[in-house]
Amino acid sequence: MIPQWCLVALLLAVAPAAPAKPNILYIVMDDQGYGDVGYTFPDADIHTPLLDKLAHEGLILERHYSAWLCTPSRASIMTGRYPISLGIEHDIFMPNREQCLDESELLMPEPLRQNGYATHLVGKWHLGYARWSCMPCMRGFDTAYGYTQGRTGWITHLLSGYNDFYECSYSDEDGLKYNPLTDTKWTYTMDLYNQRVKTILENHDTETPLFLYLPIQTVHSTFWAPSKYYDCDNSTRCDMQALLNAGEFFINNTIEQFKGKGLWNNTLLVYHSDNGGPSGGYSSNGNLRGWKSELWEGGVRTVGFVYSLNPNILQRRGSTECYVHISDWYNTFVDISGGWELYSANTGFERPTAMDSISQADYLLRASNDTCPRTQIMLHIDPVKRVAGYMKGPFKLLLGDQASSASCESDVFYPLDGGSVDWDTVALYNIFEDPYEDNNINASYPGVVADMKADIRGYLGHQKPLQCQLSKVTDSYPSSDVPYYLPFDFTDEDLPPNAHEYDF
Repeated sequence: MIPQWCLVALLLAVAPAAPAKPNILYIVMDDQGYGDVGYTFPDADIHTPLLDKLAHEGLILERHYSAWLCTPSRASIMTGRYPISLGIEHDIFMPNREQCLDESELLMPEPLRQNGYATHLVGKWHLGYARWSCMPCMRGFDTAYGYTQGRTGWITHLLSGYNDFYECSYSDEDGLKYNPLTDTKWTYTMDLYNQRVKTILENHDTETPLFLYLPIQTVHSTFWAPSKYYDCDNSTRCDMQALLNAGEFFINNTIEQFKGKGLWNNTLLVYHSDNGGPSGGYSSNGNLRGWKSELWEGGVRTVGFVYSLNPNILQRRGSTECYVHISDWYNTFVDISGGWELYSANTGFERPTAMDSISQADYLLRASNDTCPRTQIMLHIDPVKRVAGYMKGPFKLLLGDQASSASCESDVFYPLDGGSVDWDTVALYNIFEDPYEDNNINASYPGVVADMKADIRGYLGHQKPLQCQLSKVTDSYPSSDVPYYLPFDFTDEDLPPNAHEYDF
């Protein structure tokens, strides 16, 4: 039986003309597989009535692509660059390492803020906490609430014995305020997120456009949800259904908060996963080959759609087979916020150079251009596994042993030139005719293979030293009676008596 709260009514009444700057509700579902939603496969064993309704009444992105893991994908979102340009080619950011998304990068929320948006994050960061300058409230977010690592306990909010739940804020007037949260313990994370979104919306000035980024962990391991979200017998797929029920409950509440504030008619919703579903039985990528951490379609082709009640905000509906890469949302959002011209006028600074992000606004939203903006995707180069993935037109080229389990070692030299890829192990697929990657056709298209290899060689110089090789920090936190994940430039002398309120 489908819970009643899933059956949200999204009336497609005639909406008012869109102001110049719509609100942006950006939801990134952590580790949701291509088969973990109802609308992707006719015989899906999962029911997601809210997501299905939004997708079908909006625009389904049939070919939305990400990186193969959490940190690389989030880095692409925030910088508009492929992970190879950021030193995040191989793995996720781990606790106890001085890993940080390059502080010279201008992250997505900053140009949005300079273009007049209020910017808020609720959920997962996972882009480094080594220094205060790595944290989200120093990278363009007015406020952030959630956790810093790849996951945290659903109700304990602990990871490896350390508390990982916090809130922060930044303003020119008050500077940075940071607050590790311990009084939230034993409350389900998604319930906390519901309350946080409610607070943000209650306090929001409706004269200011809103950017609300919700990278939520609902379907991520360790695959747990309160019993109220279960409507099936116990099994791994039943667990996934419960997790998705919790996610839909949260999304529905968020939409209702937007409606209650009078913002929904002027809001663009973008929804996608950060990578494919992981192996293990809980997740499904449908008939797609492969899993999270692999370059097969199951690892990098994700669920994705855009929705708006207002036809002036989203003028294209139905579905599209055009490529959309996860990095594209950066310039798409900047475009609809007023563009780089407005940012430059407001700050005196120019847009970042050599971005991989391509604005999809004219095609996806305005429907003023029927030509696909993107024709190729540099999926990945990993010098540890010596694999690469590249897409151009209908073809997808995979180089190297896709089953490699090589791990990053701090004392091993990994070349960042031609030696970073195994050029002799080749697989070519026409993913429009063969979406499940069953037929390797490289022998039939030597010219295509040669052309695509040449393109990959052109990206080799974009690679940066691997952050996975950074040294492990063994004694980086305050004393053991205050077990928080905190930046390593924090010292015990900075710790106030109650170990709770940080005001810089």
